[in-house]
Amino acid sequence: LRNPRRALKRARVVLSNMVAAGQITEKRAARARKSPLRLSSRHALARQSRYFADWIMEQLPGFIGPGAGDVVVRTTLDAKIQSRAEIHLQAALKRHGTSLNISQGAALVLAPHGAVRALVGGKNYDKSQYNRAVQTRRQPGSVFKPFVYLAGLEAGLRPASQFQDKPLKIGTWRPRNYRDKYRGTVLLAEGLGFSSNSVAVQVAQRAGVASVLATARRLGVSAPLRADLSTALGASEVSLMDLTTGYAPFANSGRGVFAYGIRDIRDNKGKILFRRSGSGAGQVIQSTHVRVMNEMLSGVLVWGTGKAARLDRPAAGKTGTSQAFRDAWFIGYTPDYVAGVWLGNDAGQPMKGVTGGGVPAHIWKSLMTDIHKGLPPK
Repeated sequence: LRNPRRALKRARVVLSNMVAAGQITEKRAARARKSPLRLSSRHALARQSRYFADWIMEQLPGFIGPGAGDVVVRTTLDAKIQSRAEIHLQAALKRHGTSLNISQGAALVLAPHGAVRALVGGKNYDKSQYNRAVQTRRQPGSVFKPFVYLAGLEAGLRPASQFQDKPLKIGTWRPRNYRDKYRGTVLLAEGLGFSSNSVAVQVAQRAGVASVLATARRLGVSAPLRADLSTALGASEVSLMDLTTGYAPFANSGRGVFAYGIRDIRDNKGKILFRRSGSGAGQVIQSTHVRVMNEMLSGVLVWGTGKAARLDRPAAGKTGTSQAFRDAWFIGYTPDYVAGVWLGNDAGQPMKGVTGGGVPAHIWKSLMTDIHKGLPPK
């Protein structure tokens, strides 16, 4: 155990929280505080899924009342996927962190119906228990654009609808493409695949800002969103959990989901105190629009900004980079899993040219390739 004092302090905090939540008595907590601190193995230390465990512990008081006593919680976590998510994220940070000024990252893997299979909230839990997958809200950049394009489809646009990819001026605002690169006449699908800011703003104008916001809300984005065109370019801060959940309907034929980690809770006699039921938010995207969005977002991986994330099976996703390279994202999906990756720095310092199509896309590809081993393409 590298830092027994810190581990002991953390254990005492957890015990106090359990007492406050009514999960154990103060007498039992006192006995536990006097017990020697033990680890079952070195492997257990390395792979404790502690960000996920903290996330679950914060939710428990809302599921069971005071006086429940000892409980057994069955979660949705997949230990193998969790382990691979930690390994791939940490390996990338170790390799690129210093040279590209990346100090933090987060990763999340969901089943298409919303069950959380892996949650990595930071580079090193021992040094920081702050959960960047759930608690941090950052500008998503272009990874927000699928909600804009879906709103455009619902307003009557089609993948072959033509736009002029050109510099824009809206009042005093001049939205610009990455590296000021413009392609002239492009199709709607090309605007998404090449991540044109100009086309995204025009699509948002066509659909209406209110429709863009309503679409994002309907798909699961719960963070406050700015009611202006800048939201089309990812100016509103959101969490990795919000965004990854919002992509799930694209992977599951259009059904809205609520990300969840608790399957059921039982008391020490086996009595069920809580069991998850329900099917989420129901159908939130028309089947025809799901098909079109899947085709366009697949193009991002085949010939667009996300080519570094291309898999040897059907997959789709989107890159995202915020201003001055402060945040880099990749969120994508297959019929089996939805996964999101975020990289950045806690204080918002710029990274050195890191885009969503770079290191995040590589992390996503290596993770998804790993966890799909043995699964037949669908």
